[in-house]
Amino acid sequence: MPAKCGAGKTRRTAWQKKHGPGIGELHHGDLTSRGYSVTKSKTARRSALRRVVKAEGPLKAFRQLNAVAVYSKNSAPTKARTFKADRNWVRKTYMKSR
Repeated sequence: MPAKCGAGKTRRTAWQKKHGPGIGELHHGDLTSRGYSVTKSKTARRSALRRVVKAEGPLKAFRQLNAVAVYSKNSAPTKARTFKADRNWVRKTYMKSR
Protein backbone atom coordinates (compact mmCIF):
# COMPACT_ATOMS: atom_id res chain seq x y z
CA MET A 1 0.00 0.00 0.00
CA PRO A 2 1.16 3.54 -0.56
CA ALA A 3 2.40 5.67 2.30
CA LYS A 4 -0.89 7.57 2.38
CA CYS A 5 -4.24 5.88 2.02
CA GLY A 6 -7.39 7.35 0.60
CA ALA A 7 -10.41 8.47 2.59
CA GLY A 8 -11.99 5.69 4.64
CA LYS A 9 -9.01 3.35 4.28
CA THR A 10 -6.51 2.27 6.90
CA ARG A 11 -2.91 1.23 6.43
CA ARG A 12 -2.41 -2.27 7.68
CA THR A 13 1.28 -2.09 8.53
CA ALA A 14 1.05 -4.52 11.45
CA TRP A 15 -0.72 -7.07 9.26
CA GLN A 16 1.84 -6.59 6.51
CA LYS A 17 4.72 -7.20 8.92
CA LYS A 18 3.09 -10.30 10.37
CA HIS A 19 2.08 -11.74 7.00
CA GLY A 20 5.23 -10.89 5.10
CA PRO A 21 6.53 -12.46 1.92
CA GLY A 22 7.30 -15.79 3.64
CA ILE A 23 10.11 -17.78 2.10
CA GLY A 24 9.66 -16.13 -1.27
CA GLU A 25 8.79 -17.20 -4.76
CA LEU A 26 10.02 -20.35 -6.41
CA HIS A 27 11.97 -19.94 -9.61
CA HIS A 28 10.67 -22.42 -12.14
CA GLY A 29 13.26 -24.77 -13.61
CA ASP A 30 16.11 -24.29 -11.15
CA LEU A 31 16.22 -27.97 -10.25
CA THR A 32 14.63 -29.45 -13.36
CA SER A 33 17.14 -27.79 -15.68
CA ARG A 34 19.80 -30.06 -14.14
CA GLY A 35 17.65 -33.20 -14.51
CA TYR A 36 15.97 -33.34 -11.09
CA SER A 37 12.43 -34.67 -10.88
CA VAL A 38 10.61 -35.90 -7.81
CA THR A 39 9.16 -38.84 -9.75
CA LYS A 40 12.57 -40.27 -10.72
CA SER A 41 14.36 -43.00 -8.79
CA LYS A 42 16.52 -42.19 -5.80
CA THR A 43 19.78 -42.72 -7.70
CA ALA A 44 18.63 -40.53 -10.61
CA ARG A 45 17.52 -37.77 -8.23
CA ARG A 46 20.81 -37.89 -6.35
CA SER A 47 22.90 -37.72 -9.50
CA ALA A 48 20.85 -34.71 -10.59
CA LEU A 49 21.33 -33.15 -7.16
CA ARG A 50 25.08 -33.63 -7.52
CA ARG A 51 24.91 -31.57 -10.71
CA VAL A 52 22.81 -28.90 -8.96
CA VAL A 53 25.24 -28.71 -6.03
CA LYS A 54 28.22 -28.50 -8.37
CA ALA A 55 26.63 -25.67 -10.36
CA GLU A 56 24.91 -23.65 -7.64
CA GLY A 57 26.33 -24.78 -4.31
CA PRO A 58 24.88 -26.90 -1.53
CA LEU A 59 23.17 -24.09 0.38
CA LYS A 60 21.14 -22.94 -2.60
CA ALA A 61 20.16 -26.52 -3.45
CA PHE A 62 19.15 -27.12 0.18
CA ARG A 63 17.04 -23.97 0.28
CA GLN A 64 15.33 -24.76 -3.02
CA LEU A 65 14.41 -28.26 -1.89
CA ASN A 66 13.21 -26.92 1.44
CA ALA A 67 11.03 -24.28 -0.20
CA VAL A 68 9.40 -26.80 -2.52
CA ALA A 69 8.83 -29.18 0.40
CA VAL A 70 7.20 -26.44 2.48
CA TYR A 71 4.99 -25.21 -0.33
CA SER A 72 3.82 -28.70 -1.33
CA LYS A 73 3.30 -30.27 2.10
CA ASN A 74 -0.49 -29.76 2.00
CA SER A 75 -1.15 -30.20 -1.70
CA ALA A 76 1.17 -33.18 -2.33
CA PRO A 77 2.37 -34.70 0.96
CA THR A 78 4.12 -37.72 -0.55
CA LYS A 79 6.14 -35.54 -2.91
CA ALA A 80 6.91 -33.20 -0.02
CA ARG A 81 8.36 -36.14 1.91
CA THR A 82 10.58 -36.96 -1.07
CA PHE A 83 11.77 -33.34 -1.26
CA LYS A 84 12.51 -33.41 2.47
CA ALA A 85 14.48 -36.65 2.16
CA ASP A 86 16.51 -35.17 -0.70
CA ARG A 87 17.03 -31.97 1.29
CA ASN A 88 18.33 -33.98 4.24
CA TRP A 89 20.62 -35.95 1.91
CA VAL A 90 22.12 -32.71 0.55
CA ARG A 91 22.66 -31.48 4.10
CA LYS A 92 24.26 -34.74 5.24
CA THR A 93 26.44 -35.17 2.15
CA TYR A 94 27.60 -31.66 1.27
CA MET A 95 27.08 -29.32 4.21
CA LYS A 96 29.60 -29.41 7.03
CA SER A 97 28.26 -29.33 10.55
CA ARG A 98 29.84 -27.09 13.14
